[in-house]
Amino acid sequence: MKFSVFDLDRTLISKNSSFEFCKYLYKNRIFSFFFVVQSFLYCIRHKYFGLTLEQLHHSVFRKLLRGMSLTTLSEYVYSFVEKEIESLLYQPAIERLRLAQHEGHFTMILSNSPGFLVGPIASKLQVDDWRASEYKVDKDQRLCQIALILHGETKAFWVRAMSRYLGIQEQEITAYSDSYLDLPFLQSAGVPVVVNPDSKLKKISKEKSWEEI
Repeated sequence: MKFSVFDLDRTLISKNSSFEFCKYLYKNRIFSFFFVVQSFLYCIRHKYFGLTLEQLHHSVFRKLLRGMSLTTLSEYVYSFVEKEIESLLYQPAIERLRLAQHEGHFTMILSNSPGFLVGPIASKLQVDDWRASEYKVDKDQRLCQIALILHGETKAFWVRAMSRYLGIQEQEITAYSDSYLDLPFLQSAGVPVVVNPDSKLKKISKEKSWEEI
């Protein structure tokens, strides 16, 4: 058996799934326009002005998500996946996923987006397993705390853990990602593939002669 493992945002999906879901909730009058603008500004600060991934998650959660009903969010996730995801898929990466599935690989998504969003997308794409960032809820099923942020090191941990569980050697693992922050994840695989890479990852991939799609 072989193991093909994929990042989600800007890899299997051409954009940021969390922000696209945020826009979908705005269109359905669940989130305000202020919420969308604030989310966008945090993403910009993360991409261009040094806001770390952890700071991004905590800022968005503290100011925008805390207290939201997980039940309500989950209800809208499924309609979002059914109505919107198809148009957001990045086809070159999806073709690799479908080929891996056809060839009998164990397929997995590892994403720092919220689990309540990643799970339904993973189900739609029919992957074998997935892991994502997770939130805790209170007795009323409202988001109250960040439980886990899935970053590059954590993704690498899951690659190693799953490969041991499945009895798969490193050279039989292919990992796909767009981000320099996922470098530990990519390096945990025998075959790293970069997808629409950011500038830092693009430079490294050229130095290491990694495939780019």
